[in-house]
Amino acid sequence: MNVLISADMEGISGVTSPADVHPGTPGWDHFRKIMTADVNAAVEGFYEAGARNIVVNDSHANMHNVVYDLLDPRATLISGRHKKHCMVEGVTKSTDAVAFIGYHTAAGQQGIMSHTYSGDIYNAVWLNGEVCSEGYMNALFAAELGVPVVLVSGDDLTIEDAKRYAPDAGFAAVKRCVDRFTAECIAPEKTFEIIKSAARDGLSRLRKPEPLKGPFTFRIEFAAANQVIAATHIPGVQQTGTREVTYTCEKMEQALRCFEVVTILGNTSRDAIYG
Repeated sequence: MNVLISADMEGISGVTSPADVHPGTPGWDHFRKIMTADVNAAVEGFYEAGARNIVVNDSHANMHNVVYDLLDPRATLISGRHKKHCMVEGVTKSTDAVAFIGYHTAAGQQGIMSHTYSGDIYNAVWLNGEVCSEGYMNALFAAELGVPVVLVSGDDLTIEDAKRYAPDAGFAAVKRCVDRFTAECIAPEKTFEIIKSAARDGLSRLRKPEPLKGPFTFRIEFAAANQVIAATHIPGVQQTGTREVTYTCEKMEQALRCFEVVTILGNTSRDAIYG
């Protein structure tokens, strides 16, 4: 059985602050080890449930976060940027299941370090009228390939978000959101068991998803007007408000990849002081 683990960082055990996840800082160096432990908990749970080929895709920031020599040797690691399918690189039609470790809620929503792909350029993102988290869009792409989401870990609000796109998954709430940068955290010794159990249970309920049929329309509200001009350089991306763009694709893969480009252009047009 083939399982792909997409590992983000904001939803990792104990993480509450941008200082915990910014590459190159002391906080990041500490929590990347906790991130690796959360991933290892999922690997162990999946092996107990019968998985034998597990690939971990590092999905946070520069995508060099998982500590390679601390990773469970039963898994392999996709590390580094850039990737055709970004956070879900490695998911193919031969993948049996996908897991989201360390995920978080969407831009504009409550939740630990809530955002969608970029921390500060989006006020809100909608996909076909639904609030769009990274988990939601990645799950729709996986479903297009016939791959179900069997595990989601993160804060309690992330788990509530996941129930709408992966109702049969195992859920591992590793902390309770108090505010966007404040959480009540469970000790890592306990979250390891929570994640392992959820991984085992989720894979045991494996069921093919019913893919959502296109077209797929993204509506994106930026934090500043200048990002709109940058994004509309992409053919098919239309300005629909002072700080808003919209585009439509027939397939979720196309929509996902276009969103990645919108994010890249939005970030390059951002001013360091004024946004």
